Amino acid sequence: MPTKFPQSYPQIAQEATLRLHSEVKDYIHQNGSMSFHTYMELVLYHPEYGYYTRGHENVGKKGDFFTSVSIGSCFGIIIAQRITKEWIDQGKPMLFHIIELGANTGQLANDILNALRKNSPEVYNSTQYHIIEHLESIQSIQKSTLSDHTNQIHHHKSLANNSPIGENGTIISNELIDAFPVQLLEFNNNQWHERTITLSNENELDFTHSPLSSELKHEILPITESLPTPPENYQTEYRRGLSDLALALKTALTKSLIITIDYGHTRSSYYTPSRKTGTLRCYHQHQADENPLLLPGLKDITAHVDFTQLGNAFRNANLYLTQFSSQSHYLTTHGTDWLTSMEKSGSIDFKLIRQFQTLTHPTTMGHQFHILEAHTHCQENPDTLEKLEITH
Repeated sequence: MPTKFPQSYPQIAQEATLRLHSEVKDYIHQNGSMSFHTYMELVLYHPEYGYYTRGHENVGKKGDFFTSVSIGSCFGIIIAQRITKEWIDQGKPMLFHIIELGANTGQLANDILNALRKNSPEVYNSTQYHIIEHLESIQSIQKSTLSDHTNQIHHHKSLANNSPIGENGTIISNELIDAFPVQLLEFNNNQWHERTITLSNENELDFTHSPLSSELKHEILPITESLPTPPENYQTEYRRGLSDLALALKTALTKSLIITIDYGHTRSSYYTPSRKTGTLRCYHQHQADENPLLLPGLKDITAHVDFTQLGNAFRNANLYLTQFSSQSHYLTTHGTDWLTSMEKSGSIDFKLIRQFQTLTHPTTMGHQFHILEAHTHCQENPDTLEKLEITH
């Protein structure tokens, strides 16, 4: 894999697709079938040709999908309200760290910092904002977006285990976990197989079946033992790496609130027998499909989050689960004071009100997205464990 970072994505995106296609074929010729985890990591995160190297080209009307951030600044304003409350709960520290993973163009960071500077200047003046981003081309985009907050911004290529960034703060990720690579699984002949990638007789990418490794079989055992036997040819996904992520988050700050925003399900819904083709989806120019082998690097590949798995990973890292709710409930809860103050001031911003309605509407983003909060230092909430289907 190349190690030199270009300044921008190739002008002709199809060129990147052809090169990724060639790399995948070369890998299969040399090593046999490729796991989907390896494929997804390659086509999304390749430092020269990966989908996310494109940065700002992916999101919005001219991109492939919308996010809560691309709707407008309302989302960041309410997250800033939540951060302000946490700053107060942590004793109003003189130095408060916000860490964001998967910050994309840096727009959420910009919206949060703008809102803090306007509505909570004391919090803003104590804040240092850390972005975890290993792609230098994306760091460059983020620095441009955040040019008004240069003194607050720090970039890190990774979260180093056992090396805290600071004492107090908040850690945020928005639509990060759904882009973590997954293994593809299929159930047939009364046993589980891994769906891997091979070459067809026409030398094109195609799926095949491979036996589960002993390690993967052990990892999915809690799922397969706790759920009904699936129907024949049932397909689903399993996401590795969440335990490592949880441990890194645990050690990033001595005292922190962790806010994870994403779309997904709890375990019984994620692996329901009726979800026969899983949750893996691809997005290109706002059109969804289920063929990740077509146009690698040119379209997004994503799978929903198993929030039960994520919650268990957090608990195993000695983090305390304190809240799990729909985006609608979360934004309404933490945005009430802001909305009320806007109304009392008589200066209602109807553009922001429309954004709030889009973000919380039950048929759009309001119930598709969920927010999981965890703390390093607060008592665990039994109701949260119940919602996440986690045994106490």
